[in-house]
Parts: sequence; C-alpha cells; structure tokens
Amino acid sequence: MGCLERCRAFVGAVPVQPPLDARPASRYGFSMSNTAAATRPISAVSSLTIPAAWLVGLLAGWLLLDQCLLWLFLGHVWLAVLAPVTLVLVRWFVGQSSSLGSIPLVRVGICFAFAAIILVLGGEGNWLYANTDWQVRDAVLRDMAINPWPFAYLQHGALSLLRAPLGMYLLPALAWKAGGESVGTITLLVQNSIMLGTLLALGSQLYDSAKARALALVVVVGFSGLDWLGNLLVGQGPLDHLEGWLPGLEFSSTITLAFWVPQHAFAGWLAGLAFMLHRAGKIGLAPFLAIIPLTALWSPLGLIGAMPWAALAGWRALRERSLHWRDFVLPAITSLIVLPCLSYLSAAGDSVGMQAYPVPGLYFLIFELIEVVPWLLPVLALNAQSRFGREVPLCIAAILIVLPHVQIGWGLDLMMRASIPTLTILAVSAADIVVVAPSWTKPGWHWWLAAVAVLGWPTGGHEIARAFAHPVSGYGSCNLLELWNLAGENIPNVTYVAPLEKTPHWLVAGRVTPMAVNHQTRCWDQPWYKPPDAPDVVLGQN
Repeated sequence: MGCLERCRAFVGAVPVQPPLDARPASRYGFSMSNTAAATRPISAVSSLTIPAAWLVGLLAGWLLLDQCLLWLFLGHVWLAVLAPVTLVLVRWFVGQSSSLGSIPLVRVGICFAFAAIILVLGGEGNWLYANTDWQVRDAVLRDMAINPWPFAYLQHGALSLLRAPLGMYLLPALAWKAGGESVGTITLLVQNSIMLGTLLALGSQLYDSAKARALALVVVVGFSGLDWLGNLLVGQGPLDHLEGWLPGLEFSSTITLAFWVPQHAFAGWLAGLAFMLHRAGKIGLAPFLAIIPLTALWSPLGLIGAMPWAALAGWRALRERSLHWRDFVLPAITSLIVLPCLSYLSAAGDSVGMQAYPVPGLYFLIFELIEVVPWLLPVLALNAQSRFGREVPLCIAAILIVLPHVQIGWGLDLMMRASIPTLTILAVSAADIVVVAPSWTKPGWHWWLAAVAVLGWPTGGHEIARAFAHPVSGYGSCNLLELWNLAGENIPNVTYVAPLEKTPHWLVAGRVTPMAVNHQTRCWDQPWYKPPDAPDVVLGQN
C-alpha cells in the first residue's frame, strides 16, 4: 500500500466530528448561527459573533490605560503599575453593557476598515495631505517620542511643561521610542482606527437591519451644515475649506472632525453615542455616566460638552425613580481616577480664561439657519415619536444656541469641540427619522432630511478631494515651541504649555529634562501647503 493509500485509510478511520454549530458555545463569548458551517467555511466565519459589551470594555480599558500612561509621562513610574487595577473596572463595564447583545465579527472588521480609510484620507499615516492642524499635532508626538519623560521646554531661561490633551499621543509616542518614527506613525493610525471602528460598530447596534445601518451611516458620516449655501450668501468666493464661510463661527461636519481634530472627535462622538445607546435601552445609566470622565485626556472640551447630557440622563432617572446605587458609585470612581488628569490639564489655567464671545445678531441668525435649523426642524417636529425622548431636541437647540456665545482661550475651540456630543446626538436623531420612514413613496420629513443630507455632503466630499489635491507635507524636525515661534507673537501657546513654576509640585516627579527651543526657519523636509483662505491663526508653510 502506497503512502497516499495509507493516508486515505487513516483519514477514513478517524471518527467524524460533530458540526461546529452542534458543539457547546465557547466559554469566551464567541457563537455561531445554526448554519452548515462544516460544509461552508466562509459562511461559518461570517456567522461568528462577539458580545458588543467587549467593545465597550475595549474603549473603557483604552481610556483607563491612558490615565496610567499620563502618570508615566509625568515621572510617576510607580503609579503606572496600577494599570492592572483597571481590569476590574473594565470587567464591570463589560458586565453592565450586556444588553447590547452580540455583533458579527465581519461587521466589526468592516467598521475598522472603514475607519482606517477615513483616517488615511485625513492624512494619518502620512500618505495623503494632512490639514495644517496636524503641524502642532506632529510636533507634540515627536517631542513626546524623542525626549525622556518628564521633559519641559527651555526658552528665555524659563521652563514650560507640555500641558495638553495627550490621550491620543501616549501609546504612539511609546511605540516611536521603541521602533522609530514610522512605527509611531502607524501606531497612531492603528490606534485611531480601532477607536473610530469601535464607535461605528457600537453605533450599528442601534439598528436591526443592514439597510437601516447603511442609511444611518450615510446620514451620520455626511452630516454637515449647508456650507456651500453659506458661502454663496456671504459671497466670499471659492474656499479651500468650505466651513470657513463665516469667519468666527463654525460647527464642524463629521468628515472635518475626523480629518482635523480626531482626538476631540472621538471623545465627543463617544459621549453622544453613549447617551443615545442609553436612551435606546442598550446600556444603563451607570456605564454612560462612568465612561464620560475618562474622555478628559482626549478632549476636555468634549467633556464639557457632554455634561448637559449627563445631567439630562440623571434628571430623567430621578424623575422616574430608577436610580441605583451603582449609578452613583461607579461614575464617582472614574471621576476620582481622572482628578489628577484634570489637575494636569488645568495647570496655569488662569492664562486660558473663559469669557463671553460677542456675535453680531444677524451673523448668528444666518449661521444657525445654515448649520443647525435644516437638521433640527424635523427632529423637533417629530419629537413625540422619537425613541430617544421628547426633551432631547429641546436640549439640542438650547446647547447649539448658547455655545457660540461662550469662549475659552483665544480661539473658537469651545464652540467647535464642545458641540461635538450634541451634533452627534442631532445626527443620530435625524438618521433615526430616515431609517424608520414608513414609505419613501409618500412625502414627509424623511424627504426633507434626505435632501438636507444630500446638500450637506459637499462639505465632506470637498475635504476628501483636498486630500488628493494638495501635496503631502513630509516629516518635521521642530519641537512644539520652535514651530509656534514661526507663527508669530500674535498666536499664544497657553493652550499647549504651562510655566513649570505654576504647575503643582506634586504633579511632576523626579528630574525634568530641559528641551532647548532654538531659532528655526523651516520645520519640514518639504513645504506644508497652507490654504490661501485659511485664517491667520493657522500656522504657516514652513
């Protein structure tokens, strides 16, 4: 008997195994639907699912890890070993989110891939043009990677501590230290793709069918004001960045947020999505309230914008007498965990300040009519039928009316970043109307919203076109303050650095490594394209 015959005889003698779907469910949470998996391997793979609560645990664990890495960045090496303690909280987040159900692994993979494509189009990975906001971001990441922790900038004989929302940079900076610039750059892209992909996957749990999920995705991703119409009304002429049609006022579109400020976007999107999942009965009050403070190191402004929604959720629970002890205790624990982070972010905060922002009445009215009213009007009209609550549209309107009149620091950051949770809730509310439309053959508010969605897409489409129209910027060599000095004296840097002497002594441990700030005339190996219509506060080409 030849070798082939002996092998066939052996295989024939092996007992036939039961099909995969007849075996006990995996103890790790994976499951398979009752399909002929043994005869159709591809179908078997496509039927694999995981608990969606695991994705909540992934987000919570990542945000908790950042809190531990912040301690390492500030020199408190011994406190960084507290990372394993976060596993207890992650386990609690998973347990409290079990009502989210299961999610197909294929859908999770699609969400991750879609997120990576969006972020690559926004310039991450350095394959396509990145907007000028990335000038500062690249400098921060580079400084954190090439300097020992903790470090401070030495300029004019004084030391200044890097004081900024560092959540997005900590892990990529460590990867850069270990493997070089390319590894750090790719780590940033992978990290952000996982964050955005996880949010998309969790958001898909709001809808029961593939068609509903696809419609909602189109509405939310294309969510934007009618910026092209605003440009026509104001008469500025062709703009490279459409949302600059009314200088001094801006609510950013979904694509703009992903391209320009992903760290603020992730924090705001997470807060808005968590609120909607809570209102839809997918997660309880405790995990919603507990995860919000953990976003502070990614975007303190996003955290500010989430506070009204946390208050609304708590007020409703009080009104309905549905509060449980965990709704108090567990958010209090996460709030205590981020107190040192808040102290770090507020160091020398007197130099930032908060004040009223004067907006001419006519400009404000035009702005709201172009950016908010087209989306909000149907949501207000159909609030009685909304599964998210009748008071939600009123809260949206109040927040988006108030925010343009308040300023923190010297720019428009509060208006643009604190509005992200509210804009997310507005986008999902509008998508819900489109998804549940009874019939597209009959007119209704869903027709209106479909038209608004189509008319809003040019903003995001224009941002994507810019990624291919402008050259890649290359790699930088300046530290943050060297870069800032190129922008001129009229742009304060108080939102990114704080005098070390004004920083609480307990916050930074050990010896601080000084980083010299030298005079530079060029920061990149090739020019960084600056849009001709960019505001003066955008840093220049060099």
